[in-house]
Amino acid sequence: MKQTFFLLLFSILVTGSTIAQEIKILTYNIFHGEMPEKPGTPNFEKVSDLFVLMQPEVVALQEVDSLTGRYLTLYPDSLDLINKFIRETGYRGYFGKAMNYDGGGYGEGLLVKKGSKYHTIQLPNPAGGESRAMAWVKAELKTLEEFYFGGTHLCHEFSENRIAQLDSILSYAETLDKPVIWAGDLNFTPDSEEYKRIPSHWKEAGAVAGNTQNTYGTAENGLRIDYIWYDSRKFELVEYKVIEVPYSDHYPVWAILRMKKEPQ
Repeated sequence: MKQTFFLLLFSILVTGSTIAQEIKILTYNIFHGEMPEKPGTPNFEKVSDLFVLMQPEVVALQEVDSLTGRYLTLYPDSLDLINKFIRETGYRGYFGKAMNYDGGGYGEGLLVKKGSKYHTIQLPNPAGGESRAMAWVKAELKTLEEFYFGGTHLCHEFSENRIAQLDSILSYAETLDKPVIWAGDLNFTPDSEEYKRIPSHWKEAGAVAGNTQNTYGTAENGLRIDYIWYDSRKFELVEYKVIEVPYSDHYPVWAILRMKKEPQ
């Protein structure tokens, strides 16, 4: 009887170890923490409640303020927005500064359940305009599997900048020693030259799902410019959706990916 029990337990453990891990991902341009239709009104509570409700493993945030004048007007009780998210949601977080702004910093934010090796890479800006950056983390799942996750916000003015920034991101991603997912507000549409130049092994979750819903503006009158990209050699798509909530001038973009098992 004992032998049968231990054989069953061993079978469960072995089978469990071969189940592919699913990863919940969210990217959201949060309009520097302010309700777009109600100037001076913070959107933090509604945004953080969304994260707690949906429980993504990783979140990429764009338009994140740290100690700026407008931020301190909205949130006088906090040092910066990422620290406030950390305190209120239980996530770990990181702020990647892209540029100086209004007495503080402005850039990218990451929230993760578990991660290490947080870092920021500055992106090229050959045509001038605002500085841009990408924040990275090595995220770890409960199964101890690891992957790199990056979040960015590309130039809104010049295609030349977006192409250079995109090339920099893709080159950097190929140097990483773990599977890669990256996301953000990329400021280009699916019919653009920027989108078309991304190598075919990178898949965009909305396109794979056949979902062309706008992510900026309104569902009826807007653009699809916010994306989740993944290396299709390492991941497969399980779910994708655009979440229609009015907390920013963008909608949150959600995906669930499944990590492919390496051949035994």
